Amino acid sequence: MTKTQQKKLAYTLCTLALLIAMMVLLTMTISIQTPFFKLSFGSLPVVLAALLFGPLEGAAVAVLGEFLVQVLGPYGLTQTTIIWIWPPAVRALVVGSAAVWLRRRGVRLESRPALCYGACIAGAILTTISNTVGMWLDSLVNYTSFTAAALWVPARFVSGVCTAVVVATICMPLIHSLRRSGVLRYTE
Repeated sequence: MTKTQQKKLAYTLCTLALLIAMMVLLTMTISIQTPFFKLSFGSLPVVLAALLFGPLEGAAVAVLGEFLVQVLGPYGLTQTTIIWIWPPAVRALVVGSAAVWLRRRGVRLESRPALCYGACIAGAILTTISNTVGMWLDSLVNYTSFTAAALWVPARFVSGVCTAVVVATICMPLIHSLRRSGVLRYTE
């Protein structure tokens, strides 16, 4: 491994660790959460990681961050923790795949606002579907009713789309500013 590759790896790992910490902090402090509805900006670091590094790195931030949120939060480590740590990764896979696809064509996703909003909204919708499946699986494991949770699904879709729009609106200028400052020199 060359010296440049070592620097890039170290930079990537440190950046991902900071984004995981940021996800945990944003999810646990700046969020409104009920058993059926969650409004949080924890997806901001996931989208940043997906845009900067790609789908796998974004998914790693999502899975590890959500695992820490589950374990450190009110739920703790339970038999259903594995169900809940995967849905946030769906957003990273969608946004990161769109970013990589465009990057191969010489364009950055954050430079195309309509496509960036579309990818973030698609990721939010698929994440909400994944979370709904998670609620259903959780209800099967814990022998609870899924009916009450199903009533909140339309509100959860609206919340997810609104959050995706806000997150995309924050991410696009933020990444442009970080690129101009030279902070992201090892993400190329």
